[in-house]
Amino acid sequence: MEHPLKTLLQLQLGSDSYAVLHLPYILASLTADSLLPSPHSAKWIARINSLLHSKAADARWAGLCLAHKSSVLSKPTMIECAQSWIGIALPVLSKKEPTPILSASVRLLRVLFSAASDVPEFQRQVATPNIAKFTAALIQLAEKHIDAEFKISVFSTLALLIPLYPTLHKTSHTALAALCLGLLNGNPFKPPNTALRRAASRLYAVLHFTGGKVGAANLWRKAIDETLAFGWVSFHALRTTFPNDGRAPPPGTSSDDPLLAIPLNVDRLRCSVLVLSDLLKTTTHRPVQVPLGALTQFAVALLSSTANERVDRHIDSGVRAMEASVTPQIWKSACELITCLANCVHHHLTPSLMRVVTCITFHLEQPLTASERLPFLTTLQVVLTKCPPLHAPVVITRLGKAILPLLSIVLAKHVDTRDENDAPSRSKKSKKRTREYEGDEVFKISREVVCATVAEGDALLAALAVLRLILRNPHLTLTVHSIASRIILSILLALGQMPPASLSPDPKFHPRLVQQVQALSTELSAGSPGGMSKSLGLVLNATLGDIHSLTNEPQVYNGVEVLLHPRLPPLMRALPPVEALSLFRAEKSQEENDECRALGIVGADVDVEPDVVMAEPPPTRIEIIPDVVLAQPPPPARLQTPIPSVSPQHPLKPPQSLASRNSEAPAPIHRQPVSPIKAVHEPPIPILVEEEKNEEMPAIDLGSDSEDE
Repeated sequence: MEHPLKTLLQLQLGSDSYAVLHLPYILASLTADSLLPSPHSAKWIARINSLLHSKAADARWAGLCLAHKSSVLSKPTMIECAQSWIGIALPVLSKKEPTPILSASVRLLRVLFSAASDVPEFQRQVATPNIAKFTAALIQLAEKHIDAEFKISVFSTLALLIPLYPTLHKTSHTALAALCLGLLNGNPFKPPNTALRRAASRLYAVLHFTGGKVGAANLWRKAIDETLAFGWVSFHALRTTFPNDGRAPPPGTSSDDPLLAIPLNVDRLRCSVLVLSDLLKTTTHRPVQVPLGALTQFAVALLSSTANERVDRHIDSGVRAMEASVTPQIWKSACELITCLANCVHHHLTPSLMRVVTCITFHLEQPLTASERLPFLTTLQVVLTKCPPLHAPVVITRLGKAILPLLSIVLAKHVDTRDENDAPSRSKKSKKRTREYEGDEVFKISREVVCATVAEGDALLAALAVLRLILRNPHLTLTVHSIASRIILSILLALGQMPPASLSPDPKFHPRLVQQVQALSTELSAGSPGGMSKSLGLVLNATLGDIHSLTNEPQVYNGVEVLLHPRLPPLMRALPPVEALSLFRAEKSQEENDECRALGIVGADVDVEPDVVMAEPPPTRIEIIPDVVLAQPPPPARLQTPIPSVSPQHPLKPPQSLASRNSEAPAPIHRQPVSPIKAVHEPPIPILVEEEKNEEMPAIDLGSDSEDE
């Protein structure tokens, strides 16, 4: 078998035009084994050099691409040819070349300067003399070039090289900072390029490395303070018609045109939060002190802003309306900053956790759109995962009450859809029988969809994930926990009857929602030793249903392990077993009824229809008369041996056998009213209700006395 390089040199690289034409095939067929030392390696390098020196632009581009691929796959080849390839690619950046050639040159030089950083001699002879020239050329390209993708490549290359060569970039710190801040200063005229802005922010976040091991910490803290002050100025410029926290509004903001000032400051606030997030994610040579108090104060100030605050001075109604309209964007920036803080500092955010969760809970209780609600739910999911459990029963219960109505929309839409389908059959004017065929709902264009947009679907999944974290909190009240468990069970039963098209236009949303609901139901049923045995079908459906999915293997194994070996360490709080959940409205407590009525989820129970009245009365049973307010608790001995009350005129008959009672037709049961005197002086007594005791009790003559006779 011939060597791969020999075949490529003879056929695909036979001429410059062939090299350009077959370049995708050549790059796909190259491997690390084909570039091992062989008799064809010298010919391969010579062919690449000939393409690099070609007069045709397309041939030079093909040579740069082949040199980059060879450098990535073979480090010895790169070290051998780095000096000559740098001498060809570096001058290209100073010439007026097409964008593909410039981009290929930048990618090749980035690999040559970064892949061999562990070879000191290569760094001393090759990288150090050329890295300053490369940085200066990249700065000029980033300032003059207009192509956004090429500028993103330039910024990412600089962000990669500065931590590797911090001392060599010390003289370029001012130029690099000005280059980054020019893109992070906001733009009110056109929508920002998110990818370009993120690349500039990442470059600005690594500029502190130019200060060395000693000065890097000071430069990082200075960047944090300057960015935080920039964010405060932008925030106060957006709240000129709202009460401030005692700080004077920035000078000049009141006289600026609000049509330009408000979009500009919104963009600047977004940029400041982005830079703060990247600065918190970067690394430093030595430990630094994070100004967590100032950062959390800024984040809570953004999060606490509302559109209904009043001021006692004259304000322009037009400016007030424009500033109120950008309040959701301020909330989104606050959520991004809090999410970054939770991911970076973890449990150090605990002192401010209650205030953050309280603010988010307040916003979730307001009527918001799905796109406005989604950042709050995403932030809650990160905060409740990264931080310790919240030790505040009032706050966590209030949060649970705010999340439950977001999930009950699935049940409400499910009931509405069913009632709408049943309406034609209930109509008395229609004389013909309504015929519904299987799959006929596909052609109904007036059907209401639960999650009509992507944001609504993401918000529903995020709310379900947040509820799962809330149910793990030991300080959640039992009433909210019971209501949430019944809602989850109702959703699980309703999803099996809902077609995926009525849930969301995305066909992948229905299985994702079912998977999360099944996982949460399994977790709830695993809280008691008897719950797993009673929910065997649910566990098997939730675990074995996705056993072929590699991403769900841990969940599958955990569910099966809990099912087979239920003797696990005790949980922080005993969850209510499945048999304790009230599945009917009559079994709910008054407190749960009040909570459901207050949350607007009265119709979200499992049995949405009233109980069926049986045609035949139930068989004879032991009935316990409900007790009233007792003066003292009844003695336990009397409860253990119940004594039926006997009338002298009607002696007590021996109880019938079970077979004789079952053979006879059951008679209706009549409950006698309890007199107040008997309820006060006597405890409740189980009374045997028999079929023969249906007649009225005879009146008792109180004047007669058997002892006098």
